[in-house]
Amino acid sequence: MAKRTILPAETLSADTQAFFDVLNNEPDFSVVVISAAYVDECLAALLEKFFVQSSVSTKVLDARSGSLGSFSSRADACYVLGLVSKPLYQDLLVLAEMRNQFAHHHLSLTFETPELIGSCNKLSYAMTLKNGDLDEPMFKPDQLTNARERFTVSVVLLSQRLLLTALGIQKREQAV
Repeated sequence: MAKRTILPAETLSADTQAFFDVLNNEPDFSVVVISAAYVDECLAALLEKFFVQSSVSTKVLDARSGSLGSFSSRADACYVLGLVSKPLYQDLLVLAEMRNQFAHHHLSLTFETPELIGSCNKLSYAMTLKNGDLDEPMFKPDQLTNARERFTVSVVLLSQRLLLTALGIQKREQAV
């Protein structure tokens, strides 16, 4: 079986509208699972761009057997390498937890399920953002109270921050 290639940040960025369409039009299960997959791809693209160009980079990022092949290991690596802030990292962990809740539950979950509402309420990265040059929060405490809306806004902000960071990295050549 061939290794799955890491999609470049440019490709993922071009897929943004299709991703937004999923967030706005698909059932809750699809939204959570596809969001986690998209963010996982963003994490892989960020790490791939940060790492030196090498077959070792490809090996460690391999989704089936690489040491950085899982969502959580990629999130951990991005955090310890200083590529993402602590609030963003914490939301990544919540997203991974939510994906697992959906994927391993014997019944269909929705954003109205109490445990999912609780998970969505843990998403806090959006609340740390400032409104431009103003020293005001981008979102007020009474905003984003609907679980699906909070999830959607959070995932958009997470994925776009990861992609912008990746697009801003100059690919490094292999070390000598």
